[in-house]
Amino acid sequence: MIIVHRKMMAYAGGCLLLFLSILSCLFLFADDKTAWFSNLFFDKLVVFLLTPPFLLGTLLIERTITPTVIIRTKNRTHALLLELVQKYFLGFLYLTTWFILLVLFSLIKFGGIFSGGDAAQILLWYIRFLLGFLIMINASALLKKSNIKLFTSASNVIVYLFFALEVIAVIPELDKQLGIEINLIFSWMFYDSTVGLAVMSALLLTLTGGLFATAKREELF
Repeated sequence: MIIVHRKMMAYAGGCLLLFLSILSCLFLFADDKTAWFSNLFFDKLVVFLLTPPFLLGTLLIERTITPTVIIRTKNRTHALLLELVQKYFLGFLYLTTWFILLVLFSLIKFGGIFSGGDAAQILLWYIRFLLGFLIMINASALLKKSNIKLFTSASNVIVYLFFALEVIAVIPELDKQLGIEINLIFSWMFYDSTVGLAVMSALLLTLTGGLFATAKREELF
């Protein structure tokens, strides 16, 4: 698996350096616990600092799934499964590392241990972010299998742009114009309710089903 290959060491080191830099900066400027956690889970931080390196990692994995690899696997469905497992594993490692460092920095800054409420909130943020990243993976893979050349060649970029525009521009503008909170796809990552988890889980299952249905159809031709 490329995820544990030496080629990923430089990528992992860069991500770790980025995480430490972000947390060190926030450590210096966040005075109280409310400001600290608000900054850590700020939508712009996730959009502009956490998501691009993650999508770069998925792109590195994509490039290992060559026609030769596909031919050597049992079928296209098996090749797709191989790609998704590696990307999911990357998402798990990426976010787990971020949240472990987040917790360690929090404990150093405020001392003691988290209350049950704080720990539960951190866990919910972790699950929401993980679901959001898995949806990005599936959406990108589905675009890659389309018959539109632009979608196929720039699937990661298109997913990222949609994510950024939805969270930074579209949703705030809809809230401003309509006066109610509306979420589309990725903005559910920042919706503080179990409803958001349910919607994201349903989206992930739908995209996964669409992916494997497309792979099955490809095997017929």
